[in-house]
Amino acid sequence: MKLRFLAALTLIAVLFTAPLSALRAEPDLDLPLEDDIEWETDDSETDWDGELLIESGFIPDDLPVVDEPYTADDRVVIGRDKRRPVLTSGYPYSTVGRIYRVSANGRERGSCTGTLIGLNLVLTNAHCLPRQANNEQVISGADYQRGQGDRLVFKAGMIRGVARAQARVVTFEHGWTDNRAAANDWAILRLDQPLGRQMGTLGWLGLDFTNPRILRETAGKLMVVSYSADFPTPALQAFGQPGETAGQHRRCSVVRAHNEGPNRGLIFHACDTNPGASGSAILMRLDDGTYRVVGLHAGSNRFESAVRLPTGGRTDTLNRAVQVNRWHSTAVRMRNQ
Repeated sequence: MKLRFLAALTLIAVLFTAPLSALRAEPDLDLPLEDDIEWETDDSETDWDGELLIESGFIPDDLPVVDEPYTADDRVVIGRDKRRPVLTSGYPYSTVGRIYRVSANGRERGSCTGTLIGLNLVLTNAHCLPRQANNEQVISGADYQRGQGDRLVFKAGMIRGVARAQARVVTFEHGWTDNRAAANDWAILRLDQPLGRQMGTLGWLGLDFTNPRILRETAGKLMVVSYSADFPTPALQAFGQPGETAGQHRRCSVVRAHNEGPNRGLIFHACDTNPGASGSAILMRLDDGTYRVVGLHAGSNRFESAVRLPTGGRTDTLNRAVQVNRWHSTAVRMRNQ
């Protein structure tokens, strides 16, 4: 069944409100899981209702739009790991970069992945931000501007450790202002340069993944691009050391989402990730060829019982992501400032 609602850009988001308990970065949580989704499809019409959340991206005129993460001249052999090295500078891969933390003595440490969603705005996780001294509390953007915490640098389009562009983070906003709820694990960084003019930016859309029909129609149509600490793997050393080249997992799926209970406000996906992938955007290619952010990867969860995947397998561990509606209004406001 064609994604008619995507082709027409009639894309719907349902707002979630209640937080989950406080979390640390990339934890495994034991949580209950509801009954399995039936993944069979049908041709009946879908009734879409809810609030429309959609923003467009920007593609520079001189930047090619590509679907594959490498060109025909790049030869790679991938084993069971479904991630592939990103060796192209084309859009949308150009919008993805690695966020480095720079200590007071100038030491650079790879931290998380980020995605350009504005000319000088980067989307990532709150748990990627600097913490207060001797405290697990994430500092505020105002305190960061006053010099507290490690400095942040965003390196866009990095391949084999060489970035096409980079900029310093000058301030940020995040969702962990009141509590460290998993569903609020988002942050938007403001850069000192408009890298999006060169690298492009991604727009976003909100989908009601609690609707089983949306789960079925988007199954196998999502993608995550991230700078994981274990990728490139030893078998792919020709493409750099771990964290120096992004990995892409294409044709993955959101498995479920919740608007009540302990998982409220989260979506769960089966895209390959590892530490370092925190802050990666979950992307979907629309029928018109454009890409949108549909979720924000944040960590993993273990469940009390296994869930059936669209591929037919079962797993008791899934990756979790933050809903678009959690950061949409802040992103729009920051874009307009």
